[in-house]
Order: sequence, then C-alpha cells, then structure tokens
Amino acid sequence: MFWGRENIQHSMQDRGEDFSCSVCLDLLKDPVTIPCGHSYCMNCIKTNWDEEDMKGIFHSCPQCRKTFILRPDLQKNTIQNLLKVLICFSR
Repeated sequence: MFWGRENIQHSMQDRGEDFSCSVCLDLLKDPVTIPCGHSYCMNCIKTNWDEEDMKGIFHSCPQCRKTFILRPDLQKNTIQNLLKVLICFSR
C-alpha cells in the first residue's frame, strides 16, 4: 500500500503522542527512551532529572511516574530517523 502525503499527515495526527515529548509538547528532538519505555527529547528529560537531583528526590518518568533509584542511562531512540522521513513526505 502506498501512503500518500494526506495519509501520512492523518497518521501523524492520529498518532501524535508517539512522536511528541510530553514535557515540551513538541515533536521529539534528539529522542531518547527511558527504562519504562517512554520517549522524551534528550534535553527535556535531562533537565527534568537535574531538577529532581536539586530537590533530592528519586528520578521518575514524567508520564507514568515510575521511579528509578539511580539515574538511568538514556537510550537513543531510532524514532528520530522515522520522524525525519515522515516529515519530509508530509510537506
């Protein structure tokens, strides 16, 4: 099945939560995934966890609130490549 520009735009709108950061509410920039499976802009989650460090509280997922005793390693998310392709096709 060939996906035309209109189909891609509708799909992106319908699945926008998969491509947006729940912290800044924008498209993911330099996306990373944390251990609970949620994705964020690298800068957004680092800033969030830096603030938690300053408050002396455990690191947590801003979306599901799962807590992590140690600051988790951030895993690069390959969704960024998919986003670039979809954005190019949707223009």
